Amino acid sequence: MRTIQETPGELVTGGRFNLGTFNKPFSKVNPLDAKLAIPLPRALKNLRLKEWEHFGLANQDYYISLALFNAKTLALAQVCVYSKKDRKVIFHERKTPSWSVRLPATLFDSRAEYASKGFELKIRNALSAGHYLLEFDIAAKKDLPAVKGRFTFFENPGEAQPLIVCLPLGQRAAMYSHKLIGPMEGSLSVAGRVSFFSPEEAYGLLDIHKGFYPFVMKWHWATGGGRDAQGRLCGFNFTDNQVEDQENYNENCIWRDNKIELLPPVKFAFDPNDYLQPWTVRDSEGRVDLTFHPEVVRTVDVNALVIRSKYRGPFGAFTGRIRPADGEEASVDGFFGMCENFYLRT
Repeated sequence: MRTIQETPGELVTGGRFNLGTFNKPFSKVNPLDAKLAIPLPRALKNLRLKEWEHFGLANQDYYISLALFNAKTLALAQVCVYSKKDRKVIFHERKTPSWSVRLPATLFDSRAEYASKGFELKIRNALSAGHYLLEFDIAAKKDLPAVKGRFTFFENPGEAQPLIVCLPLGQRAAMYSHKLIGPMEGSLSVAGRVSFFSPEEAYGLLDIHKGFYPFVMKWHWATGGGRDAQGRLCGFNFTDNQVEDQENYNENCIWRDNKIELLPPVKFAFDPNDYLQPWTVRDSEGRVDLTFHPEVVRTVDVNALVIRSKYRGPFGAFTGRIRPADGEEASVDGFFGMCENFYLRT
């Protein structure tokens, strides 16, 4: 059974990952200090380390997905704006050499960014001050309008309970993740038309990640958020991936009013020939029973000499129920978010 442990001072101690689910952020995220099954120089270990920072930002009109992803053979900078009313996607992406995207080892006072002509995405991790600052400014391109945004995502270390995990991937390798749903505020400009996100009705979904994955990476993922009948901000995270012993090590949870409740392993079911058909996310105990209703599918495919990827990431709404072990049953009807079917060989 999963339990929440006291966080050690660093992710890796004495060459070994500290595995588990933890109660507060790591002060030092040092995966390159790990001694893997196949000894590698630090520079080569870094080439195997996959890293990203991702934020989902939502209000009643928009869902925004922004990410900096570094696979070391290739890096991606992405800003995707989905209009719920029009059901239209504005997807700006840059595929770029890995050295142009640097992701930091701490969330307390650091920066992650990518900048080139016509495309800027900047993330200021200021966890010591209880927030993250997000900015993007992207010029119009072909049939895509210009988008610009400035947002603050709030994570008060004294109040919020993020999902903080270090999970085994085999061969002494592991993955680290820091996830949370939280209030946010800011503004979005699409072709000069400005919309505002207020903390009373908007929310953000945070996903920070570093991992030594196999040469073939794959997973299914679901995340979403909204407010329950009592007006509390709620969200969830479910993943079925390559982690070993998912009864004891997984990323599945629900947040209600800043409090986290852990959940068992799940399985996804969907039609790989039609991603707009409903998806289901269920566990074997009847505690998780979700249906995802896609509205639009985001596609990223890469087929190059050293890298091949196939990504399908629909946005949409959820229906269903989640029943934590010791808590009240939660309805997620009307919660909005996204799912992923992810494959990467590199």
